[in-house]
Amino acid sequence: MAARTPVKIDSNNLKEMSADDKTAIINRAKWLYLADQSVLVTQVGSSGTLDAINDTRLQAGAATTHASSFRSAGDTPDVSTVTVSYDKLSSATTGSLTFNDNGSTTRMPVYVNSSNNIQAMTPQEMFDTYADTLVDAIIAAQPYQIGTSTSAPSGYTNVSSTAVFTDTRANAGAYSAGGITETQDQPTTITNYYLHRSTGSETDYTAKPCYINGDNNIREYTEAEFDAIMKEMIRYVAVNLNSHKIRYYIGGSGTNMGSGMADTKLNGSTYAQREVGGDDYRTQEFPSGSATTINTYYLKARKE
Repeated sequence: MAARTPVKIDSNNLKEMSADDKTAIINRAKWLYLADQSVLVTQVGSSGTLDAINDTRLQAGAATTHASSFRSAGDTPDVSTVTVSYDKLSSATTGSLTFNDNGSTTRMPVYVNSSNNIQAMTPQEMFDTYADTLVDAIIAAQPYQIGTSTSAPSGYTNVSSTAVFTDTRANAGAYSAGGITETQDQPTTITNYYLHRSTGSETDYTAKPCYINGDNNIREYTEAEFDAIMKEMIRYVAVNLNSHKIRYYIGGSGTNMGSGMADTKLNGSTYAQREVGGDDYRTQEFPSGSATTINTYYLKARKE
């Protein structure tokens, strides 16, 4: 099979559609898909199907106490890392989907074949004509985005007010020598990350293809008729068509869906002493230093 050039009606004449006509069809079909996606990313409480991501932060070491002297820095337990795993993103496809011509030669758009006759496309020719460009356009449009606000950007809706990932760091200002023995883990929230879903931007066709009706006459599709065909096709393609399936991952190859989710951590420690009376000498190590990015996680989409 091969890509075909559909026929349109132009001033009561049949004419092959232009590249601009195809672009308009792709943009319309992209919106139809984004409004009713067949490969979904959802937020769950735990045990998501996508890889878990980790938030790491430093916590203070355990405090020491001695009756006659301060323990040295070497004898005082070091700061350590707390790791919190977030497993809140899942992806799944919708139920059984089909795309076919129902055994008819009157459903699909027509083109001019090599014998200069008008012929209806097969479903495979529809795939060859539209699928590759359309899937690329959908992925480039970012069906989902990760953002740092519950207020979704234009063209998106927020999936949940609960963050899919939270970056925390040790609150260095919460630790003091005068507070020894300090609580070891005293975090502060740096950034919350949320999942947003695209609603797309509606566009119209500049021209609509033609089909052969039941009386063997050539007719132009109505917008609703051609919408139904293109929507059915792309929803099927995204789930089932090899090399064109839309799939989501954390990391790896593909197109970034919005912001990266940064895991940051302080990179140092401070040794502190506190004398309580004449027979209670305490030491403890606290998180300190500068913020360092340990990892940046991306929600990715790719076709496969």
